Amino acid sequence: MTYEEARNLLADMRAAKRRANAIKARIADIESDAQSISSALNNSGVSGGAMRSRVEELALRIETEREKHMAALEAYFVLEDKLAIAIDTLEPIEKEVILAFYLDGKSLWKIAELTNYSKETVCRKKSYAIHKIADLL
Repeated sequence: MTYEEARNLLADMRAAKRRANAIKARIADIESDAQSISSALNNSGVSGGAMRSRVEELALRIETEREKHMAALEAYFVLEDKLAIAIDTLEPIEKEVILAFYLDGKSLWKIAELTNYSKETVCRKKSYAIHKIADLL
């Protein structure tokens, strides 16, 4: 992975986590809808008619949507695991800088203040850390 790709990946981490949580909620909704439809279909006594056909088509679309969301969620978790392993290999200050900047959204100035390093040092630590992450991924 290149430096730019690693930097973009880190920048997208927080948004990706929000997307993953939204996907989880959507999957729960889809599964609930599918159960409701299945239950209604089984209890309706409708046999082979147009209504059953439409309901079955809807249930199939719901299942397809659920599978698509599950695949996206799985891909996110694989990437998150790789990123977590890479971040764990960093020096403590590099790890602190990366997490504070990309996950907590803190500015370099604020991180410098919190860590008692200069802003320039924090910027260098961030850059070194991104290079290390890029090399590992």
